[in-house]
Amino acid sequence: MKSRHVILRGLVATVIGFAAFGPVVAAANAGQGFADVHVHFNWDQQEIIGAEEIVGKLRAAGVEFAVVAATPSELALELKRVGGDLIIPLFSPYTHELGRNDWYRDERTAILAEEGLSSGQYRGIGEVHFMRGFPPATDNRIFLRLLQLARSFDVPVMIHIDAGNELAFLDLCRDHPELKLMFAHAGGNLYARHIRPVIEQCANVMIEFSARDPWRFGGLTDDDRRLLPGWRELILEYPDRFMTGTDPVWKVTRTQTWDQADDGWSYFEKLLAYHRQWIAELPPPVQQKIRLDNARRFFNVR
Repeated sequence: MKSRHVILRGLVATVIGFAAFGPVVAAANAGQGFADVHVHFNWDQQEIIGAEEIVGKLRAAGVEFAVVAATPSELALELKRVGGDLIIPLFSPYTHELGRNDWYRDERTAILAEEGLSSGQYRGIGEVHFMRGFPPATDNRIFLRLLQLARSFDVPVMIHIDAGNELAFLDLCRDHPELKLMFAHAGGNLYARHIRPVIEQCANVMIEFSARDPWRFGGLTDDDRRLLPGWRELILEYPDRFMTGTDPVWKVTRTQTWDQADDGWSYFEKLLAYHRQWIAELPPPVQQKIRLDNARRFFNVR
């Protein structure tokens, strides 16, 4: 009898969980397209999920296009071969499995970037990570060469800076006003008061909200999944400056270690549902911009 109760509890939890996604699925079926501007297809995800299944998930969720940063970079092209116009591949400087550790010391990083951009295979650069207290710095010569390429080919750069304030990113965007920069995860642990100066001083920057969900960085919504007042005020004041994505990577679960395969794509639907929920609280014209139109403009999608 005890096991029966356990099974019943599990069934109830499953039903409740799927019911919570009901309005989201209905919205997607009603034609509310979504641009997911931050997804990955990494070598340790490939152990669990293939390109065909990822493309199927994106289409089933009403995603009109997805911006992909992969490790190694060529995996983004594999998704592109399967998904066609659904996929916007970025050149990742992480060109091999452990590329995040040495890309900034390798001259071939810029060579491969130039080849990929000039051929039209890639439509941007990123995600590039900068971690406070660890190399590289944003004045690294390989990174500066990547920025020169982004300028030459007029493509966006997705940048992730882990810092306690906005100053490092602010210096970067003010030094390169001609570049199209994307501030990943809205600066991670930063708040609306930190992002406001970036918006006001750097017209070339788009802010995106991936990983600002309750399971990772947080700090975007309250317990009812409604935007915190500071974020709502900033979005309504600058509705053309925000996008979002899901970033389905291992930290979603917080149960894995670096030596385990990344099952983040198992949580893709949950992450997208979260973003659709807070966006739905905004005025319809602003919803449309954040869900789709801003990303179309930024990534030049017709």
